[in-house]
Amino acid sequence: MKSFIQFLVFTTTVLFFVACGSKENKKGKEDLASLKKQQQEIQAKIATLENADTSRKNTRIIPVGITSMTPVTFNNYISVQGKVDVDEVVNAIPETPGIISAIFVKPGQYVRKGQVVASLRADIVNSGIAQLDVQINLAKVLYDKQKRLWDQEIGTEIQLLQAKTQYESLLKQKQTSLNNKNSFNVYSPINGVVDAVDATVGQSFASPMNPPVIKIVNTGKLKIKAQIPENYAGVVRTGSNVMLIFSDIHDTLLTKVNYAEKIISEVSRSFAVYIPLPSSAKYQPNMSALVKIATYQNARAFVLPASVIQKTENGNFVYVMDEKQQAKLREVSLGNSYESKVEILSGLTLGDQVITTGYEELNEGDQLKIEQ
Repeated sequence: MKSFIQFLVFTTTVLFFVACGSKENKKGKEDLASLKKQQQEIQAKIATLENADTSRKNTRIIPVGITSMTPVTFNNYISVQGKVDVDEVVNAIPETPGIISAIFVKPGQYVRKGQVVASLRADIVNSGIAQLDVQINLAKVLYDKQKRLWDQEIGTEIQLLQAKTQYESLLKQKQTSLNNKNSFNVYSPINGVVDAVDATVGQSFASPMNPPVIKIVNTGKLKIKAQIPENYAGVVRTGSNVMLIFSDIHDTLLTKVNYAEKIISEVSRSFAVYIPLPSSAKYQPNMSALVKIATYQNARAFVLPASVIQKTENGNFVYVMDEKQQAKLREVSLGNSYESKVEILSGLTLGDQVITTGYEELNEGDQLKIEQ
């Protein structure tokens, strides 16, 4: 301020001497030259002081948060809705169509493969077996008697063989009848749970209209089915990594696509993928799930929040902290992005300290203070 006042005084003096130039022209010129010289010296000092004051004002200490660059796995996903589907759904039916005489299961009941779930009327077969039992009993008596006689050396060998053959033949006929009777049973073809029993006693499996239904579901073999838009046909394939999110039961599962269909539906312009589920009571048929399929993966990527990228017409930049703990701009090239995260392809190296909080008002060269 004092220098500035001196400058004003000298300027006023210069004007005074100019006004009086008619009387002391020569002396005034000399004084004017001297004053101008002093003026230049004062202006130089003022500029020096102003620059020093500006430098002090520009020295800022900014609190920031930093992220040290280390490689991580970066995935890019597509997200679609899927539902839990059963891998095995069958209807239990008999070998021989007939009329239902009894039903032995109810919905929700667990059954084993080969278990009888219903039986059909087999009156003729049962009658034939009863007659065979009478004949078998008689044949056995005759055979036993003939054998005792033969042991006493009474009778002939041919009589013994005839009695034995008759007895064994009747036993085989009975076994054939019993096997035939089994065909009048309805067996479960798989292990699973009875999902529906739409059948009643007296109903015929031979009916062409509304035949009986005993549906069995193998809940131990569940899968996720999801429809994928056709534009992802080149990146979603059998073996692709998958993240399944069951929001209703707060469960997440990492697995792989078991099979991706090769044909695009002409109606939906999509193709189906199938993802097997582990056997668990918490997964139920028709349960919905968010299916996130990885379309890109880099196992050793530098990843940053997309918000820290400084986008300019000259390129993309991030602020890094140098060895003097000052802010420096670093140009980077970007790769894939997913859910506000971006892959850094080049521009950063292992251990670089990237400023990820407090970067909003930074200027290059600012002094930094790391926030804990």
